[in-house]
Amino acid sequence: MIVVLINWIYIMITTYITGNACLRLLEHLFRKERGNWCRTPFYDLFAGIMCTTCYAQVYSLFGGVGLGANIGLLAFCLIYIVVFGKKVAGEFGGWFGKRREEIPSIVKKGLICVLVIGTAAYALATSGAPKLIDTDWYHAQTIRWIEEYGCVTGVANLFYSLGFNSAQHYFDALYSMKAVFGVSLHATGGYFGILLFFHGLIRLAGWKTHKRHIGAGLAFAEVVYTVIVTAFFADPYTDTLPNCLVFFILTEWITLLETEEEEDFPYAFLCIFGVFATVVKTSVVMVVLLVIQPAIKLIKNKSWGKIAGYICTGIIIAVPFFITNVRVTGYLVYLASAVDLFDVPWKIDIEIVKYSVASMIHDARAVNATMDEALNSGLAWVPTWFKNDSASHRILYLAVCFLLVFDIAGTFFSLVKKKAVEISMLLPRLVVMIGLIYWFFTIPQVKYCWVFLLFPLVVVPMIYLEKLRDYGKIGKFAVMMATLAGGAVLLMYVGFYGLRTLGYVKEALPNNLVRQVDYQRHEMKPVEKDGHTFYVREEGGAIVCGYYVFPYLNEEELLDRLVTGEKLSDGFSLE
Repeated sequence: MIVVLINWIYIMITTYITGNACLRLLEHLFRKERGNWCRTPFYDLFAGIMCTTCYAQVYSLFGGVGLGANIGLLAFCLIYIVVFGKKVAGEFGGWFGKRREEIPSIVKKGLICVLVIGTAAYALATSGAPKLIDTDWYHAQTIRWIEEYGCVTGVANLFYSLGFNSAQHYFDALYSMKAVFGVSLHATGGYFGILLFFHGLIRLAGWKTHKRHIGAGLAFAEVVYTVIVTAFFADPYTDTLPNCLVFFILTEWITLLETEEEEDFPYAFLCIFGVFATVVKTSVVMVVLLVIQPAIKLIKNKSWGKIAGYICTGIIIAVPFFITNVRVTGYLVYLASAVDLFDVPWKIDIEIVKYSVASMIHDARAVNATMDEALNSGLAWVPTWFKNDSASHRILYLAVCFLLVFDIAGTFFSLVKKKAVEISMLLPRLVVMIGLIYWFFTIPQVKYCWVFLLFPLVVVPMIYLEKLRDYGKIGKFAVMMATLAGGAVLLMYVGFYGLRTLGYVKEALPNNLVRQVDYQRHEMKPVEKDGHTFYVREEGGAIVCGYYVFPYLNEEELLDRLVTGEKLSDGFSLE
């Protein structure tokens, strides 16, 4: 636990400083007029995650993301504090002072208690052993490669799953602190969770400062999400960060709408976060559609310079992701085989790419069915998919479908009766709906889509509760049923997963008060090729290479076709 807390403090300090630098630069370039937007430190922290991730990706093109990368990061932070330290302290102190004045004393005391207890519980949960199969399957191996050698050309030829390139792995490698503790920490998932937990609680505590409270309701959903995914905090899990980012984007977006913020910069900056969320996990790509709102305003005002600047910022975030993709797999976006722009010798066989996609869809839709039944039978797979999922997920799906239908019907009747429809609130709801459709027809596993699934449970009822007095008896009954459906599901998840979290904390208390449980060790068969030792499974063995079986080769038969250099960092290709 203590080691995890040290890791989190280091991440928080360096990401806050780099994020503050990023925001200072962007505000200088783009924020000419000032609205009533009050930037919270969470913008700096999430911006810092974005900046350090991009930094780690670029650094990985030249070598391992380890001690040297951290020395460079610390040097930048120290220089920045020397130059801008007083301004940074003033900004943070101003925000903190305002919160202290706005929040009643009794709420502050309760908030501090919850934050302290929550931090301890989440740190203990994060101190446990990794639990997800993906960690042993390829996440830990990917992080080891980035730590040791950086972004290695064609490394996915050793094991196709190493091509599932998430920008988050570079962040994980940067903050693994292996040079300090002698082991590679896997605590970033817990950090993302505790950051969103803080954001949700503080947004909830300040709910009285707004005329409307939909943003505060969504902040409660943030807290619920962090309780749900506590089990995965000890894993370098690439679904926590994108879900946290989209939760932050949507909560802040709706809060801006509630405060009637007209300045374009905060909306545009949240869209930049959306680009970053996409390079972490392409499953949340639909959040980028929020760009429609600031784009329309900027086009109307003919702010061509700002438009060009924002586009360039998005490109700067995306380019390291595309470069690392090409280096690792030969594709601009691995698994999107239709975008085949590069003819390089280390490119992954397109048949492997297509099979990987088909396998992921098959496993998500109907693992007990044949590949053809899952992929080529229209919607015939839906009953099997629904039946095979857990009871809690089935209840969630039904509640979400009910609320989405309710929202569509409510909007339709408002238009028919020529009642006012709040256009600005429609866009985030539309983005979530499109995101759900995209998720359902690609890889419908709940872990990819928590944010889009929890969003309707809170936002839809609260939008209609605000107008409750305008409805007749039937309308009021329908709104109350929608509220009951959303609230009951959220409370169910808080109760069930909250108890599970307590179980993890109890399990961790006697063993993990100081250190974090290391990655599991596995035994594999060594094989030689051009002076390099690789490790392969015994016949019939599972794909669980983990962190310490390194470097792992997926199939021994590949050895005859494998082309290597003098060093592992020279890369790999297949004849």
